[in-house]
Amino acid sequence: MASNTILVIGATGQQGGAVVKALLELPTQTPPLRILALTRNAQADRAKKLAESHKGVLELVEGDSSKPKPIFNSLPKGSVNSIFIVTTPAMGGSKLTEEEQALPLVDAAVEHGVKHIVFSSVERGGDERSWENPTSVPHFLAKHNIEIYLRDKAEKEQGKFTWTILRPVAFLENFKPGMFCAVFTAMWASALSAETKLQLISVRDIGKFGAIALTEPAKWSKKAVGLAGDELTLDEARAKFDSVTGKKLPQAWGIFGKVMLWAIKEVGTMFQFFEDEGYHVDIEARRRDVPDLQNFAAWLKAPSNGWTN
Repeated sequence: MASNTILVIGATGQQGGAVVKALLELPTQTPPLRILALTRNAQADRAKKLAESHKGVLELVEGDSSKPKPIFNSLPKGSVNSIFIVTTPAMGGSKLTEEEQALPLVDAAVEHGVKHIVFSSVERGGDERSWENPTSVPHFLAKHNIEIYLRDKAEKEQGKFTWTILRPVAFLENFKPGMFCAVFTAMWASALSAETKLQLISVRDIGKFGAIALTEPAKWSKKAVGLAGDELTLDEARAKFDSVTGKKLPQAWGIFGKVMLWAIKEVGTMFQFFEDEGYHVDIEARRRDVPDLQNFAAWLKAPSNGWTN
């Protein structure tokens, strides 16, 4: 029987890994799913463990997503039905711009015959406003440019492929136990006024939306939607954290948050966007798509996130 073959970029990373997990948790599909998990190093322990745990459904594909032609040349032309694309900002350690990561990949995928492309972008003020609002945050602007390229290429190719754009907000994973949680809280306290709410999404739920969009392309074609599961002021976040964990939300000294916002210009600009414009996801609409969408309390209660047993 023919399979529905899905290529996931960054399959051993945060978002790509969540998409793979969500795909594996879907009910049995017809035709059956075949997941191609792209990794830079197929011999890495994490990659090997992933492949061994899901033999018959998941296969590792070794390659560099910034050099996509060899990846697709290793596969029969037209054999990949859908692809999930995620890029890494330069401040996240990538040597390439996000456009340099994504645009050749989009071109190679379309040339190969991929029928549906799902791109993980970022929310910029609402589903419609995001199209017209690149913002002054460099990695927001880069993702905006990729969105425009993807949309316009689909129009030029006249039905050759369809697309979905997912626009996550700030990650709940910023609150995982560790130093960064305390630093993130300090930056929030320093940059945002007391009444300003910040929208948040779990990586788990980005994966769920990715899996839905990849396996239901007709329903999700030409959709560009923001993803969020909660919306809180810092005081509300503190109260929820205390209610669930019985502890205070970790926070570094205020001066440390201020220094981080000043020293890392892009982060400072992003937090200024949170204060001046903010994310504007229709959370209830997204909950109709994924009923068990996690809010902050639900995320904290999940044992895998480290705050509860």
